[in-house]
Amino acid sequence: MKKSATIVLVALIATAIIIPQALAATSQGLFYRMEDGDRFYFTLDMNDEGDTLPTEIIYIEIENASKPIPDPLTHLGDLDYLDVAINFENDSSLGFLVLIFLFVPQLEYPVGNWALIDSLAVTDLEGMMFTEARNISITNGNDYWGYSYKTNSSSDTEITIWIDYSKFDGMLWSYNVEYLNTTTHELISQWDISRFSYHNLKWGFDDGDRFDFHLVMTGDDFGFSNVDEDFYIEVAEEGLSIIPYAVTEWDDIPFIGGQLYWANDTPSYDPFLSHSWRIAVPVGNWSLLDDFIDDLTSVDTVTVDDADPWFWGYSWEDLDGDILMEIHTDYLKVDGFLARHTASFTNTTSSEVVGTISVERLNLERYTDRTAPTINHPDDLEFVEGTENQNITWIPTDGNPTTYEITVNGTVVDSGSWTSGDAIVLDLDDFTVGEYNCTITVYDIADNSVMDLVVVTVTATGGGIPDIIMDNLQYIAIGVGAVVLIGVVVFMRRRS
Repeated sequence: MKKSATIVLVALIATAIIIPQALAATSQGLFYRMEDGDRFYFTLDMNDEGDTLPTEIIYIEIENASKPIPDPLTHLGDLDYLDVAINFENDSSLGFLVLIFLFVPQLEYPVGNWALIDSLAVTDLEGMMFTEARNISITNGNDYWGYSYKTNSSSDTEITIWIDYSKFDGMLWSYNVEYLNTTTHELISQWDISRFSYHNLKWGFDDGDRFDFHLVMTGDDFGFSNVDEDFYIEVAEEGLSIIPYAVTEWDDIPFIGGQLYWANDTPSYDPFLSHSWRIAVPVGNWSLLDDFIDDLTSVDTVTVDDADPWFWGYSWEDLDGDILMEIHTDYLKVDGFLARHTASFTNTTSSEVVGTISVERLNLERYTDRTAPTINHPDDLEFVEGTENQNITWIPTDGNPTTYEITVNGTVVDSGSWTSGDAIVLDLDDFTVGEYNCTITVYDIADNSVMDLVVVTVTATGGGIPDIIMDNLQYIAIGVGAVVLIGVVVFMRRRS
C-alpha cells in the first residue's frame, strides 16, 4: 500500500469522524447548545380585527452564544440573553414588528437540566414578565417545556399567551397570543409563531446513548492486523449539534461528539471507522440524503443502496495508486446510527486483498428478519346462542413479536402487543345469532405478519323454538295438566 493510502486509513481523529465535545457544562449540567450563526425558522400568522394577514417566514439567528451561565443558577432572571437577530426570510429587518415578541421574556434557555429550569420557573417567571402576569401555568413534556399566562392592557381586554421551548436546543418552539375584548367576547387580534424545518431532519437518538458493535479485521501488512473484538460508541452527554437550516449537501450534516471504547471500557483510537464518513445521519428525509450522496464528487464512484424498509446506505470505491478501496456503509432508519460498515483493500497489481474491515452493530437480527411469525389454526366453530365458555385461542410465535389486531367481519375488536408462545383469546360468549369472520393478524418488529381466519356460526336455541319456551317446558306441561284436570272436574260437576 502506498503511503498516501496508509495515511487515509489512519485518519480517524484528523477527519473528526468522532469528535470530542467542547461544550462546557456548569456544575448543574447547564450549557447552551446553540452556536454562532445557528438559524431557527418560524412561520408567522397574524389576524388583526378580523383581517387575516399573509403568512410570513421569519428567522432568529444566534449572533453570540458564548454568554456565561451563572454557576450555580439560582434565578432564571440571572441568565444573560444571547445576542440574536430577528429578520424576515429575505434577510430584511422586522422593524417595529419585532414588538410582537414583547410577551416573551426569554427567547432561549440553556439545556442539560430542565428539571432545574422547571423548578426555578415556579417562583421566578412572574417577575420576569414585561407586564403583570397572572394564571401562570407551566407544562413539562418529553420534548417541550413551556408556560402560559394572562395579562390585561385595559379593564375590558385580556391577553392570553402560550410559549413553548424545544428541550433539545432550548430555543423558542411556538408562541401564541390572543387579544380578547372581555365585554363583547370578540377576538381583537391574534398571532401564532411556530417553528418549522424545511427539510424535516432531526437526530434519532439522544445525548449519552450507547451503541454496541462487533469488529472483524484481517490483514498483516501496511498497518492491518487480525482483530475479532466487540466495541461500543457512546455519544457524549453534549454530543449532538443543531442541524443547520441550510443543509444543501452531505458536508453540511454535522458530526456528533462521542468516544469509541472496547468492550472492556478501554478507550479505542484505532482507525477502523475512518472510511464511514459519518457515524450517524439525521432521520426524517431519506430521499434528501439520497440526493446528497448522488451529488458527491469527492470519490470516483458512489451509489445509494436499493430501498430497504430498515436500512439506508451507500457504497463507493476509489483507487489510490495501486490500491482499490471498496467501501459500504449503512445506517438503521430507526435512529440513523451506523448499522454496518465494510471496507476491502485490494492491490490491483497482484489482485491480492491486503486488508478487510467489517463492523456490524449488535442486535440487528430483528431488523434483518424476513421470516413471518407462525400461528396455530383453530377449527371453525358452531354453537347455540347463549352457550358459555366459547372462545378462539390463538398462539403465535416469533423471536421479535410486536403487535396484533383482531377483526370481526372487518371491524377491529381488539389489538395490542403480544408475547411469543402466549395465548391470544377472543371471547365469543356475547355473540348473537349469525355468522362471523374472526381474523387475527400478528406482526413482528420487521413488519412481517401472519393471519388466521376462524368462521364462527351462532345458531338459535332448539332450531328456532324460543328459548323461554324450551327453558320452561316442564312447567308449561304441569300448567297444561292442571288446566285439563280442572276442566274435567268442572265438567263432571255440571253433569251431576
